[in-house]
Amino acid sequence: MQRLPSDGPSPAGSRGHGERRAANRSARFLTLKRIRVYTTLIGATLWAVWLVDFSVPGVVDRLGKIKGTDFLQFYVGGAFVREGRLNDLYDVQALYTRSQATIPGSRDTLYMPIQSPQTSLVFSPLAGLSYGVAVTIWIALILLLYAASCAITWRHCQALHRYRYETIACAIAFPGLYSTVLNGQTSIVALLAVATALLALRNGRSFEAGLALGCLAFKPHWLLAAGAVFFVAREWRVVAGAAIGAAGQVGVTALLVGPAVMNAYWRTLLALQRIGDLLEPFPGDSLRSFFKVFVPWPAVALVAYVVAAATVVWVAGRSWRSGAPFEIRASSVIVAMLLISPHALPYDLILLSPVYFLLATWVADEPSRELPGAILLALGAMFLAPLLGVLPVPLRLQFSATAMTVLLVWFWQVARPGALRRLQ
Repeated sequence: MQRLPSDGPSPAGSRGHGERRAANRSARFLTLKRIRVYTTLIGATLWAVWLVDFSVPGVVDRLGKIKGTDFLQFYVGGAFVREGRLNDLYDVQALYTRSQATIPGSRDTLYMPIQSPQTSLVFSPLAGLSYGVAVTIWIALILLLYAASCAITWRHCQALHRYRYETIACAIAFPGLYSTVLNGQTSIVALLAVATALLALRNGRSFEAGLALGCLAFKPHWLLAAGAVFFVAREWRVVAGAAIGAAGQVGVTALLVGPAVMNAYWRTLLALQRIGDLLEPFPGDSLRSFFKVFVPWPAVALVAYVVAAATVVWVAGRSWRSGAPFEIRASSVIVAMLLISPHALPYDLILLSPVYFLLATWVADEPSRELPGAILLALGAMFLAPLLGVLPVPLRLQFSATAMTVLLVWFWQVARPGALRRLQ
């Protein structure tokens, strides 16, 4: 692959004929024209389907699902806050009853009350509106926050500024955004926190990056995943910033909702291991799900996941501390966060969007750099992964967990001393 997107073959220098042929095939496949055409078609198709599905009046879409799907639980939590019913935030029956009262068509939908109290606090203003208006506003906010996240990342991806249309088309067509909008999920807030942290890290502001990551406290598994990688990488300022940011968020929340609600929330978190199958009835897109599917013995699967997660954290930490370009090091951290997370679903894959920005920048910045064919396939698989929920789980996981593992191993290889010279 030539300097990001060229329509001509890639120079292979003194490489062997086999490597030169593979590089030329990659360059011929991934050209500017094809990027423009494919992403434009994907984006137009996805959003046309969504508009048709969402365009019917009422709060139920053409397929009979609640518009915004998961937004209903945030809306009900916000309603409890507005009404002073804080003790009902972690009552399954209360949540179910209020959901049915809000949308009678939600009889078959049961949410487990695991959302952080700060999430309910944030959504309480929207709960004062009708559901249809509230979900429309929330979807608009998702798109706005996504645009802000992309703009923040774009800011330090100078090499992409020559490819404005291609970058925008890829961002709009990214299925991770489509899945987040379709499900009305809060993973967009996690993306904004990660994008802000990356900008601070790029500028050498480690403590500020940690503060941004501390915002992930509303989704503790993401905070722990990021913290683990930076702890192993011995980025103490990042770890300190994340701890202080998270403590501040939790502290303010505790003052607003009181100790009884916080205790109920902690008990819920401690019970997650027992109710994990209820939270994720279909395997997600992380190593935990991978071993759960492919290892028939639960205890062995758990041990395998723990060992693999520890290995991923070690690899990502070593990659971050290497002399590799920022784009490689930052991408390894993001991929590691997703792989080790115990709970990762298609809409969570929106966190991968900075990886595409960063790798495209890394390639575009140096004409002689080439992405191996296996890495191009892994990137393509991850791009499509949020749309592949209809595939059998063992096959679907190859597009997410396996592809991310391949990418992480390649990051580690690139980060090794002398690897960059061999790639150029």
